[in-house]
Amino acid sequence: MSVFVDHSAEPASAGAFPLELVLTPASRWPTTLPDDTVTLIASRAIPPRTVRDERSTHTHRPSPVSIVVVTSNNLVYTRLCLESVLANTGDDTYEVVVVDNGSIDPAARYLRDLASEHVHVRLVVNDTNVGFVRAANQGLAIAGGDILLLLNDDTIVPPEWLPRLVTYARDAKTGLVGPVSNRAGNEAEIEAPYRTYGEFLRFVHDHTHAHRGRRFDIPVATMFCLAMRRDVYEKLGPLDEQFETGLFEDDDYSMRARAAGYRVVCAEDVYVHHFGQASIGKLAAVEQYGPLFAANRRRWEAKWGVTWRAHQHRRSREYDLIAERLRTIVDCLLPRCSTVLVVSKGDDALLKLGDRRTSHFPCTEDGAYSGHHPKDSQDAIATLELLRERGAEYLVFPKTAIWWLSYYAEFAEYLERGYRVLLRDENVGIVYGLRTPHSHSRAK
Repeated sequence: MSVFVDHSAEPASAGAFPLELVLTPASRWPTTLPDDTVTLIASRAIPPRTVRDERSTHTHRPSPVSIVVVTSNNLVYTRLCLESVLANTGDDTYEVVVVDNGSIDPAARYLRDLASEHVHVRLVVNDTNVGFVRAANQGLAIAGGDILLLLNDDTIVPPEWLPRLVTYARDAKTGLVGPVSNRAGNEAEIEAPYRTYGEFLRFVHDHTHAHRGRRFDIPVATMFCLAMRRDVYEKLGPLDEQFETGLFEDDDYSMRARAAGYRVVCAEDVYVHHFGQASIGKLAAVEQYGPLFAANRRRWEAKWGVTWRAHQHRRSREYDLIAERLRTIVDCLLPRCSTVLVVSKGDDALLKLGDRRTSHFPCTEDGAYSGHHPKDSQDAIATLELLRERGAEYLVFPKTAIWWLSYYAEFAEYLERGYRVLLRDENVGIVYGLRTPHSHSRAK
């Protein structure tokens, strides 16, 4: 069933980008965009310029909202983010504080030109990449707004995105508030079936109107887009710089907000597009993401004295039915007390497979979700073989994870050549037996 409805009340375009601009990534870890999208954005002129009067040239006018954006060389994403803010935020009641982490030309030149011509934009330049957390603190420290908002540089904001977010942030009981998104890694993530910028605008129009006034408490407000009042920031203090490049700084800040007596809220009627893994995904390509995740997890657990649990995604009736069918079939198919790996994004409900020993795939030493996917097929193969040598007997792909077998094509081929398929059901998932590999066809 289509999610789109009549759009006769909508403008033909919000003016930020061509409606046919493709937003669907070509690949992930790191996220890359289609060549046509990159070419179109890179070739655009800087958007229509605002005129600086004599006063704004020499002094900074206080703004009710300060939007802090950390950048580092990701020119196409940076342009999509900043130019959507300038086109879709609408008036002069905000400022954009850009903290650049050592970008070189053409990204550095673009930021200088943008800041020199747009009254909304203030630019702070670091000679080197000091990491997201320290750079974000730099921006927050000089921001002049009553509302402070952190926005990732791999986001696109739609029209009308800011007023409702600000309204929620002004609630005295609320400490932190963020929007829903296509990629949030937790309960703020919703299904968003659009491909182009025009479809994105229509989707946001429909979704936000259908969910007007709805918000809910959330364990972690992720910092791809996070708003708070100045008094909240002054009470909580800056982000904890022990988390350096990023990861767990938002878990930490949400814990601090609740410890101070504030609500942490997700606004159901505010939507922001998030590409995800545009910057930090590059660490996976050089095998740095996993060690950084593990190190920051240890720091977070040492600070709070509790075991970190993977973020959970919102549940739907369809998802629950898939999990229920999977449990029923596994109960009939796999021996009791067997050792089973389940491909997931950390949903512990998928591990409830009777009295079988279950672990996430990939996982930490204790079987918990590792917090990230393999960087490529070879990494997935190596991880599987290590766990198989440690006793794993079965590998389960729930329906929600079958996309792995397209994305990690060599891994899929390895499984098909080397292991027996015990179940292949498009409505439930796929189960491989790992105990008796086909030795004549296994990759060496």
